[in-house]
Amino acid sequence: MNKKTYNILTFTIGGLVIFGGRYIGLSLLQRIIAFIAIGGLFEIIYRKTKKENE
Repeated sequence: MNKKTYNILTFTIGGLVIFGGRYIGLSLLQRIIAFIAIGGLFEIIYRKTKKENE
């Protein structure tokens, strides 16, 4: 996965968390915290798979 694909996936996942959180009734602070948590998990998975592919 190159940097462009990574950025697109991060932006898409972030948008889903923010708009999905609004749909289910989360406050702005809760959506920001959820975005940080989901983004952090995505970063960990990305780095782990990148190490395995090298």
